Amino acid sequence: MTPTLSICIVVRNAARDLALTLASLDRQLVWLSRLPAEVVVVDGDSGDASPRVATDWAGRCGLSVRLLRQPPRGIYPAMNHAWIRAQGEWLLFINAGDLLLDASSLAAALAAANASNHSSIQFEAAVFLPGASRGLWIPGRYPACHQALVYRRHLHRLCGPYDERLSICADRLFDEQIRPHGRLLHPNLLSATQVSPANASRDPGRLRRDLTTMRDLGLSFTLGSPPWLTLLVLRVEHWLGISVSVWLRLGLLQLLGSARQVSLG
Repeated sequence: MTPTLSICIVVRNAARDLALTLASLDRQLVWLSRLPAEVVVVDGDSGDASPRVATDWAGRCGLSVRLLRQPPRGIYPAMNHAWIRAQGEWLLFINAGDLLLDASSLAAALAAANASNHSSIQFEAAVFLPGASRGLWIPGRYPACHQALVYRRHLHRLCGPYDERLSICADRLFDEQIRPHGRLLHPNLLSATQVSPANASRDPGRLRRDLTTMRDLGLSFTLGSPPWLTLLVLRVEHWLGISVSVWLRLGLLQLLGSARQVSLG
């Protein structure tokens, strides 16, 4: 049976994180089986137990699983390899370490998008510290992260692949390129993503290089704050070892009643 949704996971030397991500899919198997969904895992030639974790899970999960390996050339070559090999009409990228929290509304959301001719669906997402059992979620906020974005695979034929000249900004750039093709906002908490200065996406050096590359190529996307301020905050957070800006804002919103705690298990 041709899958409706392909859930794509990229991993390199992150066996523990991958196990957590796959365990979150286990808790959603009833809904994923009904779609049906397939899982595409692209391993960047890991030297740890990541391939074994993926293989063991594939043998018992009951879903169609594609296990792919390629040389470690970065996250966007791996993501491009995933969608090229995927069979589903719709794509969802969840990296190793991120969690799928609630797939119960996926079928209805995909049906609604098909009926209204939307090409992507933006869900809501929570954030959490590595190792935490609970995360924080702001209802009504639609974060620009691929962990909460489901989109039609054919958009890559229209807008191209993830730009492999970039190291951390290509997903945000692709997100802005596909928005004009019609986006449905769905008020369901779909996923949770780790937030830590150790994340490649919060590396100030990589961000600075990507901003320079985009400037030279005539590309741009909205950061949400001036680039110099974003880079300064990320440098401070790397020095402190905690994403202070994120947790101060979320803590304040929680005190004001705008943010809620959510279980990750």
